[in-house]
Amino acid sequence: MSLRRIVGTGLLALPALAFAAAQTTPPAKSIEVLANHAAVASHFRALGYKAHGGVERAASDRIGSEGRTFPTFTASFSVNGVNYPFTMIGHQPASGRRAFIRSVIIPLRMNFVGFSPSTITFEPGPAVTNIVNSPLYVPTSWPGGFQGQFVDSMQRAAFWNLMDANHSWHVQMDRPRVLPAIDIEVTPETGTLQVDNNNNPIFGNVLFDFMDAEIQTILHFLEISDDTLPIFVTDGVTNEALGYHNAALITDDDGNTHLQTYIFTSWLDPALVPPIFADVSTFNHELAEWTNDPFVNNVVPTWMYPPPTDPAAVCSGNPFLEVGDPEGNGPTFNDFPQANVPIAGVTYHLQQLVLWQWFADQVPSSAFGGWYTFPIPADLTVPAVYCP
Repeated sequence: MSLRRIVGTGLLALPALAFAAAQTTPPAKSIEVLANHAAVASHFRALGYKAHGGVERAASDRIGSEGRTFPTFTASFSVNGVNYPFTMIGHQPASGRRAFIRSVIIPLRMNFVGFSPSTITFEPGPAVTNIVNSPLYVPTSWPGGFQGQFVDSMQRAAFWNLMDANHSWHVQMDRPRVLPAIDIEVTPETGTLQVDNNNNPIFGNVLFDFMDAEIQTILHFLEISDDTLPIFVTDGVTNEALGYHNAALITDDDGNTHLQTYIFTSWLDPALVPPIFADVSTFNHELAEWTNDPFVNNVVPTWMYPPPTDPAAVCSGNPFLEVGDPEGNGPTFNDFPQANVPIAGVTYHLQQLVLWQWFADQVPSSAFGGWYTFPIPADLTVPAVYCP
C-alpha cells in the first residue's frame, strides 16, 4: 500500500495503533490565545526540547557492526573512577577520514481540521528552503578560523587535539534530498491551535505521541536506508516540544529490522518569535545532538544547568550526552543568547551548544582553545557541575 494513500489522507486512515496512541492524553483546550510577544516567548520556552526513545547500547553496537548504519566511532571518558563510553557519528578522528552523511528532508503539511469552519493549513515550503540554505548544510566561517558547516566545525573544534596531525577529519552533511510534502490531519483531540488577539492562526501544537506515531508510520512505508537521516520538518507547528531526535527499531514489510535514527524539527518564523527560537535554532540543536548521541544511549553523569554562577541553576535530571540541552533548556537559558550567522543576505539564528568535554569534567578542556561551548566559546568557560 502506498504511503500517500495511508498517511496523506490524514489520521483516520492510519493503522489503529497510531490512532489509539494519539488519543491517550488529549489537550485540555483546542485554541490558545497568545496575546502579545511575551506570551509567544513563554509558550515556546515552556515547550523546550525533549529527550525521547533510544535503543539499548548492545542493540546499536550489534547493528552498527553489520555496517548498515552511518560511520560511527566509540571513545570514552572517566569521572570519579567511572568510565563513560560514547558513540558518535563519523570515522575515528585520528584516522583523518571525512564522513559524508546523507539525509532526506520530509516536509509535513499540517492540516488543522475542526478548529474553524475551514481547514487551517501550515505549509512547510518556506521552512524547507530556509533549512537547505542554512549553515547546517552551507559552509561558512566560525570562531577559531574554522570553515565549514556548523556541526562539522563544532565537531572539529571538539576533537581538534585528538584528530590526525593534518587536521583533515570532517563530519559533513551531503546536500539533502527533499521529498514531496506529506499531509497530516490534526483534530482538537490531537492538537491545539495558537491564535492572536484577532483570532488569526499563528502556530499549531500537536501531541508528542501523535507526531511520533505518524513519523514511525511514515518511516515504515518509506523504507529509508539505515545510513540516511530522515528529517521531518514543520513550519509553525510544534509537538509538545520544539524538536527531538530518536532512534528506533523499524520493521519493514519483508520482516527486516532496521535501526532508524531520525529528527523532528519545527521551524518558526523569525518575524513572529524571539531570535532564540527562530528559523534553524531548533534544527541546529537536534542535528548536533544526533551527531553526538545518535542512538540516544550515551550516558554521562547527571548535570546541573550552567552556568554554576547563576542562582537559578538546578539539576537537569538528564543523564545523556545531549549537547543542546545545557544551554537550551532549563531556567538558565537566558544566559546563552543565540548566535546570528549571515549567509547570502539571510540571518540564521543558531543555539549555542556544549562540547563533549563539558560533560567530562576536563580541566583544561582538550578541545580547540580549551573550549567548552560552540560557537561563542567565551560564554561558558568551566565544565559541568554534577547533581548531588
